[in-house]
Amino acid sequence: GEPIRRYPNHTLTPSKEPTVQMIPEKGETETPRHTSSANDSGTAEEDTTSSMTATSASSTCSSADGDCCAKNATDVPDIEDLHVQALQRGASSYKDPQTGFTCFTELLHLKRGTCCGNSCRHCPYGWEQVPGQSRPAKLRSGDYGTAQAMVQNIVNGRSHKNPPATIDTTEPAEEPAAHLQAKRSTDAAQHKTERSSSPSSSPSSSPSPSSSSSTTLSSAPAQKFTTEKNVPYTRGGDKGTSQLLTGERRRKDDCNFEALGCVDELCSVVGVVHAHLDENTDYGPLQDQLLDVMCRLFDVGSHVAKPRLAENVGKAFVANGVGDGIDETLTEHLEDWINGLTEALPELTSFILPTGAKAAAHLHIARTVCRRAERRMVPLVDERTCDPNALKYINRLSDYFFTAARWANYCEGREELQYQRQPHSTQRQRIARTLRKTDPKSS
Repeated sequence: GEPIRRYPNHTLTPSKEPTVQMIPEKGETETPRHTSSANDSGTAEEDTTSSMTATSASSTCSSADGDCCAKNATDVPDIEDLHVQALQRGASSYKDPQTGFTCFTELLHLKRGTCCGNSCRHCPYGWEQVPGQSRPAKLRSGDYGTAQAMVQNIVNGRSHKNPPATIDTTEPAEEPAAHLQAKRSTDAAQHKTERSSSPSSSPSSSPSPSSSSSTTLSSAPAQKFTTEKNVPYTRGGDKGTSQLLTGERRRKDDCNFEALGCVDELCSVVGVVHAHLDENTDYGPLQDQLLDVMCRLFDVGSHVAKPRLAENVGKAFVANGVGDGIDETLTEHLEDWINGLTEALPELTSFILPTGAKAAAHLHIARTVCRRAERRMVPLVDERTCDPNALKYINRLSDYFFTAARWANYCEGREELQYQRQPHSTQRQRIARTLRKTDPKSS
């Protein structure tokens, strides 16, 4: 996501329409402050841009009293100027000078062809997929033909500020698959051209077999690659510190980063579970549930990376989709999922061993990592810098993973191995219970 900042001369807020903040009169001063909406950029550091907050689509940045915006208002560059300069370079992103966050340009959104629903700063689709919010649009989300024409305008150096005369409300001119195929072909041709024109790929630049070893050793260094695309490194965290979404820098072993890292790890484990689902097996709602869980873990990670500032301690957390709180109904959804899966499973009468299908075994790993994430979040809740609803969701999520592991074994017809106190030579035969999906009441 991309934070929507607040500057002395340029402001976008996640309201119905963009607003513009008046420039202070001559002689007046104003402390720069910045906030953000659900966005399409990451933080300035590797730890918070890892899969958790980079595009969490809900990563945020705010700083009370301008702690991370100490520059004088006159030193703050206009964000639209930075955006135009990035477009002139054909760049997909640029760095926000106030926070170091990487922000996506309109060019990147146009290449995607659709609104991602994250209230992005330079969204050309009028926030079409953002619930309850809108702003002037240059084209409809999914209008791939117009989007590609606008991409060509930018690439050819024409202004990005001239929207089409009318916005087409009909079906997209191109199907997404065709759009993606055309983009792949263009990228491949461009890459081939760049490689053929590269000095390192020219036959004449290669040392001949008869060249001496000294000539080979003293040859020019390997070509360095550069890109205008968004890259995951910033070098800002090379000294062991990282930046929270509040703009504050802390050591990477800080309790917030410990909790954030556990949530990030958990999200990745859930991704492994999803990858291990057998494509020939019908898992019912499990696949969609796992995808939703990964998205919600992005939300939890963004919230953990945005600890409540001291002056706001005691105020109610707000589940606004930008990291300021977690919706309590998310836990209720998990309970509904658990009830639905449990109803189809045989009655649980004993402790079971964390094994079976690959997906089931990895769901048990997810359960244990989830417990660790919960332990890391408890101190943050005690400090009242983290929403208790986030902790409640993570607590219930571990219960869901346990049930989902049983469900995965059930769907694949695997045996459920039960715990037995005393070892026995025929232990496996005595404690194995087959789960049959075709007969939910079997035991």
